[in-house]
Amino acid sequence: MTDKQYEIDSAMNMIKEEMIRELSECVSKQNTSTYYTQASSNNVSFSDKTLD
Repeated sequence: MTDKQYEIDSAMNMIKEEMIRELSECVSKQNTSTYYTQASSNNVSFSDKTLD
């Protein structure tokens, strides 16, 4: 029984790692340089605005 549990656990870990890798790649593709160029002064936090 423990051998089967180990095999199942190993398979689930491999699936989890593959899903995390795929999600990470998708997020990396979405976070392009255009995201950073679209930032405006409206996104400045309140504490930064008070320093001006």
